[in-house]
This record gives sequence, C-alpha cells and structure tokens, in this order.
Amino acid sequence: MVRLFEKIKGAARRKGKAPENNRPCSFPFHVLQQATNNFDKELVIGVGGFGDVYMGVLKCGTKVAVKRKKMASWQGQKEFRAEIDMLARLKDPNLVDLIGYCDEENEMILVYEYMENGTLKSHLYGSDKPSLNWPERLEACVGAARGLHYLHTSSEKGIIHRDVKSENILLGENLCAQIADFGLSKDGPELNETHVITQVKGTPGYLDPEYYDTLQLTQKSDVYSFGVVLLEVLCGRPAIDLKLPKDKVNLARWVTGMLKNDQLEQIVDQKIVGTISPHSLMIFCNIVLKCLAENRVERPSMEGVLRDLEQELEYFHGSISSAGLSAESSDDESYHDASSRLVRPGEGKVLTRSLAIKAYKRAANMPHMIPLPRRRAGQWPGRIKSRVATT
Repeated sequence: MVRLFEKIKGAARRKGKAPENNRPCSFPFHVLQQATNNFDKELVIGVGGFGDVYMGVLKCGTKVAVKRKKMASWQGQKEFRAEIDMLARLKDPNLVDLIGYCDEENEMILVYEYMENGTLKSHLYGSDKPSLNWPERLEACVGAARGLHYLHTSSEKGIIHRDVKSENILLGENLCAQIADFGLSKDGPELNETHVITQVKGTPGYLDPEYYDTLQLTQKSDVYSFGVVLLEVLCGRPAIDLKLPKDKVNLARWVTGMLKNDQLEQIVDQKIVGTISPHSLMIFCNIVLKCLAENRVERPSMEGVLRDLEQELEYFHGSISSAGLSAESSDDESYHDASSRLVRPGEGKVLTRSLAIKAYKRAANMPHMIPLPRRRAGQWPGRIKSRVATT
C-alpha cells in the first residue's frame, strides 16, 4: 500500500496537486475515465445510494474502486466532502483506504483501494461469490468490530458511522474486513453531552429504535446496527426481505419466532449447519441480544462487542476438531438446550428459556424493524419516506 501511495503521490505532484500529508489525491476526470474505460457498465462492481462503483486500473497498473455519484442520488456535496474529510484523518487496517477523489466538471467521484473479495453481504447471500465458512464469518465480524471500535475511539468525541450494514463491510486480502461508506458519518457528542440530535438517516432494518424515535444519535446506534449484521452472518439472509412470506420478512422478528417454537437450529444458514456447536451458537446469540437491546444503555460499547467476539473466535479455534460438531459439545447439548441458556442484555446470569424469549421479543419486535407493521393503510410508508433516507 505504501508503494501504491508513493506512485499516486508522485503522479499528483507531476500534475501540480501534491497531497498534504495523508490527504487523498485530486484526480483529473480524464484519468478516471481512462481507468474505467469511460465508465463502462461492464466494470460496475457495486451499486449504492451515492452511485455506481466501477473497477478501474490506473496507468501505474494499480486496481482501484471508483465510486461515481449518480444524478438521481439524494446525497450531495455535503456527504461527498464529509467522506473525504473523514477518511483523510482516519487510518486503520479495518477501515477502507480512500486514495483520491475528483470534483471537476460537476463530477463527484471517490477512488478507493480495490477490495478483491467484495462485500461481506456478497459472501452471505444474493451473489455467486463463494460462501464464507463459520470461522471466516467470525473473523469478518471481529475485523468489522475493530474498525467500528476505532471509529468510536479515534478522537475525543469519536465518530458515528450511521449506516452499518453488511453491504458496507468490504473484504480484502485474506478476507480482512474493512468498514466502508462514510458519507453519513458524524462526529459523536460533546464530552458533556450523551447524544447528537440529528435527522434520521440510514437503512431501514438496521436503524436503532431510540435514534428513530427520538432523533438522538449515539455510538450505541452503530452497536444496534452491527447486531443486525451479526444476524445476517448467522442466518445468511437479508435484514429485510420482502420476497419472503410475511412472517419471515423481518430477520430479527423471524429469529424470535423460531426461538419461541424451539426451532433455533432452523435460523442457522444451511451452508454452515453442522460447523457450529450449540454452545458457540448460544455465545453468539447472546452477543446479538445485547447489541439489539431496545434501551441503548443496555447495549455494550463496541469495545465490549469486540471483546466478546474475540473470545468467541478464540473459543471456536480452541474447541473445533475434525470430528465436527459433537467434538465441541462434550455433553451432546442440543440447540434446544442452548436456547434455554441465553443471557438477558445488561446482565451476566443465565436465564430460563421463557425469559430469554421475552428478551428476544423486547430486542427484535420493534416497529422500526418491521417493514409491514400492523397499522392502518397508508400510515407507515409516509413516515419512512419523510424521516428515513435510505442508501
């Protein structure tokens, strides 16, 4: 990566626009046109709220990801500049590298390090990319948690991502997870404040219920969204899927129903069934439960989430053997038994199964996460449209 930046900085100096310290380079529009074969649709590798992402190759031979704003995007100059400024002051192995940008000829283009393995989402569902096995999924969760922990602690106020989802977690070399897409990010609250009052933006299905209802944004809002990502990782399906039957549309609500009906094993992605012991599943579900707590004070910090995930990964590597599931579970514990030992958010004691179900309901059965709630016709869509900016 150092060699890459040296090449790009050298090119920038020859064009008379040397970057200051780690600030991204300013690319002429024609350079990015050439790198992407005039933004050839065949080179599109991703589509988002801001615009299409193209795979490009610079003259020096370096592959890059080029994100070009589309005309219809609701995001504008403010989000564009926010991402440039944000990434210019952040450097961490678990955050995507912004190489440069272009803002000439009314264009808004961002140029990133090319991530060969695409998004975490693409390795879970909805694409022909190879599916991740369970330890690879755990590694990705740990990497993403490290990136978010760095964001939250990188300055006095910290930074809130505000759009954490599997599509915004990229996988690089050796499947190292990196947080991406900082257009909606905001600085955290002042030291004497507990939250930031701001318009609700993000992706339905991932939004913190307190943020949605009160406009109060905190780092715990990212923790909640990350909890939904953890469910995607475990279940191998989207947070919201309108193509499914009504009772399965919302991922968290569906998981709650499965737990209530002693069908915990059915929530696990079929591609990884048999590779997770009931004990590991219990640990992972406990982490999810805490992240999805309705009240933000009951959610852990990202430091706590990271610690728990690292312990889960360590436990898995220390317990798994070629014999498979039974080798890790010495007492032949069943998924049903594991579901009876979930932990209430904010407490460290074992719960009965019935109380665990109530905790799941409290964490998952929230209106903001249900795209088709029980309502009078016409109420909900207007509220979504007026208050939530999707990406």
